[in-house]
Amino acid sequence: MTSTTQRGSWLTGKRWWLLPTLLCVVLLGAALVFCLAPRPRRAHANGQSMEPRASVADYSWSDLATLASELSSCTSRDEAVRLAACYGLCGEDGTFDASATKDVTLTDYTVARAVLADVWHDDRTDGGKAGLTFVLADAVGPHAMNHDFEQREGDDADSRGGWAASDMRAWLNGDLARMLPADLRAAIVSVQKHTANYVESTDEQDEPGHLSGAPADWASETSDRLWLLSVSELCGTVPASDNTGIDQSMASTYASEGAQYRLFAECNAKAFEKNDALVRSNSGGSNGCTWWLRSKTLEFDEGFWLVGTDGCPLNGYGEDARVVEDPEYAPDELWGPDHARGVVFDFCL
Repeated sequence: MTSTTQRGSWLTGKRWWLLPTLLCVVLLGAALVFCLAPRPRRAHANGQSMEPRASVADYSWSDLATLASELSSCTSRDEAVRLAACYGLCGEDGTFDASATKDVTLTDYTVARAVLADVWHDDRTDGGKAGLTFVLADAVGPHAMNHDFEQREGDDADSRGGWAASDMRAWLNGDLARMLPADLRAAIVSVQKHTANYVESTDEQDEPGHLSGAPADWASETSDRLWLLSVSELCGTVPASDNTGIDQSMASTYASEGAQYRLFAECNAKAFEKNDALVRSNSGGSNGCTWWLRSKTLEFDEGFWLVGTDGCPLNGYGEDARVVEDPEYAPDELWGPDHARGVVFDFCL
């Protein structure tokens, strides 16, 4: 009885004001938590706030270009990842969903799917970072790397001039670019690409299979709106090995062709290893096709890297080994630049 009376006295005494004070403190704390909680920044298109969508497919190309501009203005990749996650473009940990695709319909009615490969990765030609990088989840074409070299030069097609001088690059940034949807074509930005050059075995190498000089001597830089992946952008580090004909100078040169995109790091893409995530089919088809990379094979006077029907990135040496293991592999996997292969192009917004 006495205890109850004392508690009642405390509540009705001079300290009754503590209750509303405590309540105010609790409400103030809740307000601070709400204000400090991370929430999406709002991008603005045509003066209107843009709400986050469920996936990349729910945005128009114009919307994505606006978001890319916002991402480009970030001061670090970590900041860009956080913003991209707010808009449903990647996970909070920066991971990308390979199944989250957006259709690209060409003027010939070919429909290919594009998937987000990374954010804040590529260097824009006009300065700064491109906000978004996409890669096709299907192959278009097929098209040769240097299909008409023989007609121009009266010789067999080869990799002379590398990516920079290839028919493929001219076709992608010319005829193929004009086949893109108008809103996508208007949104694409040019980026800088570093790529291995053609190597003359008689004077640019100390001896066949071994490069001389610095890695920078064996690569050139281009400005591209559409391009093919390099072996390093796809696979990361290309190891030096006698079995593949790649020495350390070549491995360093391949490494200079660009850092691996997060999408391919997540699927553990590696040179000379089969990977289901790298299998591409011609648009509308079901069977895997071979598809080109832009990296010139430094081990040979002619040839470019390609990805096999089983998702295995190969140079000539790796392919020769596979032919020995499986003779039936040879007819469809020849890596000469005059062979028409699938085209898996990339672009930035």
